[in-house]
Amino acid sequence: MRPMRSVLGICAVLLVGALATHPAHAQTYPDKPVRLIVPFPPGGATDVTGRVLAEELTAYFKQTFVVENRAGAAGAIGIDQVAKAKPDGYTLGVSGVGPTAIFPILDPKLSYNPARDLDVIAGLSAVDLIFAARNNLPANTMKDVIAYARANPGKLTYGTAGVAGPAQLQAENLALHENIKMLHVPFPGDSPALAAVLSGDVDMCFVGAASAMPFVTSGKLKALGIGSPERLKSLPEVATVIEQTGFKDFTGFTWNVLVAPKGTPAAIANALNKAINEISAKPEIIERFAGVGLRTMPGDAKAAADFVAGEAARYQRILEATGIKRE
Repeated sequence: MRPMRSVLGICAVLLVGALATHPAHAQTYPDKPVRLIVPFPPGGATDVTGRVLAEELTAYFKQTFVVENRAGAAGAIGIDQVAKAKPDGYTLGVSGVGPTAIFPILDPKLSYNPARDLDVIAGLSAVDLIFAARNNLPANTMKDVIAYARANPGKLTYGTAGVAGPAQLQAENLALHENIKMLHVPFPGDSPALAAVLSGDVDMCFVGAASAMPFVTSGKLKALGIGSPERLKSLPEVATVIEQTGFKDFTGFTWNVLVAPKGTPAAIANALNKAINEISAKPEIIERFAGVGLRTMPGDAKAAADFVAGEAARYQRILEATGIKRE
């Protein structure tokens, strides 16, 4: 019996040790600086999200979260670095629609696969889009735009920030739904797209609401429709695209989520998600985000992962239906 007792004793010690080490991840994390990779240059919505998050997480955990801008390939380079990092919670990424949900569909040879290589930790921010037009366009709402485009197939021009980005894909999704044809004009960002509308070279654009707001409120451009599911507090009189068309599958906003290398310990992921939800609920953060055209995206890790999976499926349907490809 003694050998059996000895074996049982050893097993008990090992079990206690295993149980003791599991929560240690959360109790001691983080015990050194954390890298927060932002895959775009400074100044954009993803960068702003990352910097606000890093500042707040540093205060929350009493440990430094350092933003590293790793731009290139429209966000794919930075997120690839996250995917290939050690899954210990010390390399995280702020990933947007493109590198998380669109590029893997467009490029099967992409160096990483989000579903295989990344854990989605939390939703961070959403960026509402808006259709804004030149003042002399004979349309004042999206209903008018659809009627105009139907009467003038292929003549109505619209600009977005790039080819095969979420703005173009959603605009083309709407065009498919309404059986109209519009001519897409890609630009390297929202500002050039707005400039082209202001000059009259392009009829309208589908861009970040924060970028367009100064031109709309000053009367230099007119707002036709809001891309997000709800009206903007800053433009309550402008109806959403969904309200005007009844097209419930339209999602005219972009988003950012926190990602980590696949296999990051659950205790660490849960600690980060809890922190981000508490940060996102702070009135000053909500107000700070709103000031730059962002809104928070609270929820648990499963909700965030399910959201990303749903968005990827949505964009796959759009890409297959439209045949749009990256140039």
